[in-house]
Amino acid sequence: MADLSFKVTNYDGPGENVRHLMLVATNKGAKKCAVHSYPVVMLGNAQRPAPVMAGGADEVVTLAPGEKAYAGILATGGHLDTYTVKSMTVGLGSPGGETEPEKPVKVKMPVTSFEADDGQRVTDWAGTEGLAMRPVTES
Repeated sequence: MADLSFKVTNYDGPGENVRHLMLVATNKGAKKCAVHSYPVVMLGNAQRPAPVMAGGADEVVTLAPGEKAYAGILATGGHLDTYTVKSMTVGLGSPGGETEPEKPVKVKMPVTSFEADDGQRVTDWAGTEGLAMRPVTES
């Protein structure tokens, strides 16, 4: 994770409640690196990381220096148990669970706070913004 930087942006329109977020991982290193499956996203004080959306590609995205990988985050799925999110962490899981995952990093929030619920989901990493965001914006 040392070679990756993370940025999250609000994918909703100005003035709309935050519901869709886009997470971008950028390879800031000098060599290729890979992100596997999906990011481990923890929104605020959630009881557990955001579950992965069904039907993902579960592929490895290899990034040359400067290249980006994208993941979509659905913050509210219309379920009960809403709570206020003021922070977010991102981690990378271990491919196949063979090693311990690296310690998650705190990511700068795109807004001061927003509401999330227990219907939140995250997509697999994708090589394009559209592939990452389509599943969450169609939810």
